[in-house]
Amino acid sequence: MTITAEPQASQQANDVQSIRRRLSRVFGQPLIIIALGLLLLIVIAFVLYPLSQVLTESFRVNGEWSLGNYERVFSRTYFRHTIYNTFVIASLSTLGAVFIGFIFAFGVTRTAMRGKNFFTLVSILPLITPPFFSAFAFILLMGRNGLVNQFLFQNFGFRVNIYGWHGVVIAQSLTMFPIAFLTLTAALSSIDPRLEEAASDMGAKFWYTLRRITLPLLTPAFFSAAILIFMFNISAFGIPAILGSRGLIWPNGSMLGPEAILQILGSSRNLGIGSTLAILMLVPSFGLFLFRDWYVKRRSYITVTGMPTAFSPRPAPKYITFSVTAFCTSISLIILSLYAVIFAGAVTRTWGVDFSLSDRHLQAVRQVSMDGIRNSLMLSMGGAIIASLLGVFIAYVLTRWRFPGRSAFNFMAMLPYALPGLVMGLGLASGYNTGLIVLSGTGLIILINYAVRRMPFGIESSKSALSQIDGTLEHAAADLGAGWPRVFRRITLPLLAPTFFATLTFCFIQAMTDITAVIFLVSPRWRLMSIDIFNAVQAGRLGVAAALASIMIVLIVVVLMVIWRASGLGYRLFKL
Repeated sequence: MTITAEPQASQQANDVQSIRRRLSRVFGQPLIIIALGLLLLIVIAFVLYPLSQVLTESFRVNGEWSLGNYERVFSRTYFRHTIYNTFVIASLSTLGAVFIGFIFAFGVTRTAMRGKNFFTLVSILPLITPPFFSAFAFILLMGRNGLVNQFLFQNFGFRVNIYGWHGVVIAQSLTMFPIAFLTLTAALSSIDPRLEEAASDMGAKFWYTLRRITLPLLTPAFFSAAILIFMFNISAFGIPAILGSRGLIWPNGSMLGPEAILQILGSSRNLGIGSTLAILMLVPSFGLFLFRDWYVKRRSYITVTGMPTAFSPRPAPKYITFSVTAFCTSISLIILSLYAVIFAGAVTRTWGVDFSLSDRHLQAVRQVSMDGIRNSLMLSMGGAIIASLLGVFIAYVLTRWRFPGRSAFNFMAMLPYALPGLVMGLGLASGYNTGLIVLSGTGLIILINYAVRRMPFGIESSKSALSQIDGTLEHAAADLGAGWPRVFRRITLPLLAPTFFATLTFCFIQAMTDITAVIFLVSPRWRLMSIDIFNAVQAGRLGVAAALASIMIVLIVVVLMVIWRASGLGYRLFKL
């Protein structure tokens, strides 16, 4: 017993000493304390506290603690059907988005089809507009007075009904497929082409190689993309609210996103039921977030051989290339037609009735919506800059220093990513509506929402970039006498510039097009373009909505061009 106890005691003592050395190094760096303290403050004040407010409201009925809200939701057929509709439609939309994304990614990386840059550009377009733009454009095309339906009715005597579950699935698939495209393109590009080449040399046909080699290697990427898209779809608001008001799979129900907002902001003003529905969206989203984090850490779709290779993937057979090209062309034409009809609607006198050119909708926007345009640009860019800077700073500390509790801080850094926008916005509005700190109705709470919700992307992107930067560069500068701030400013930041610009671009676009969170945060003083567009669509003012949407697209493209010019990265901004 004595022989085995001494090594154990010695090992425990060494572990304690190691922890003490790490803690002393941490407390010896004030900037590390600042970074970790800032992260902890952000998570507690703007994630956990707002979440606790939503959770508390879901368990309160008439000021008393109760399970009554949950009992009502699960006992009523209407709410059960709402839950069923949400999960089934979100699943179908996810399958559609992943399928379209895979075909585009396969065409760009594994075929000899022409126009790859064109298809890549088209696949990025849905990322720079609000998710509900596709639903709005489908109304202009296939609404009762839409162009397509007018043509069909005048020539064939029937109309196509875009409203219903099928419309929601189509619109969400076209909106979310860029996520799958970018994920699967990166995964396909990382596969060693010699694996597929060896299978072909041994007589394997295209379909056998695809089924037995390519697709299995893509499994982690498929899972990652599908989980991410499903998390967005299950909490979607704009598209279901516009196209899903009727004709759903369970016709007696709605969908969770629109129903939660209707319960809170509608005539009933039932915060308890709305909060309960928001929590029901949070549970699967948070569960999938944990599963994705666990799965990605244990799986990899990058095939590393340790040797450079000049091999390029063998192009797919001609009939596959032709089929993929035809499919990508069809989807691209649909996407381009959606954008074209939005711009056309902005300069049309009365859509569906009088198609003569007119600038009256643009004049109306100039008169009543300039504040919303200025607010959107200012707050979106401000939130993007804050999220990007926080991402770089916190990621540097989490990556370059090892200390007890680092895994916990890594988890906390990603928490805002796991919360649906609806839950985040509702929590901020409820938590800072009364009390010592009142932020509701101010621009500051919108700025906080933009920065905090996008911060995890900045952290994750910066961590990924830092993992590829050799730490010896920083160590060499430190050995020559450079202090930590100087090393960070003169060496690390310049190397992270591409990642910073990519993060800035993504965060700005996401903030400009956000609707589910900010719908609870806007006020008459702090209006936003995305909310103004949605309200115009709901009110039937399609011309004004089209004018605002066209201005938003132009503004985003202009900002993108400026960032592209400043960074020199071009399309790579979307691939970093």
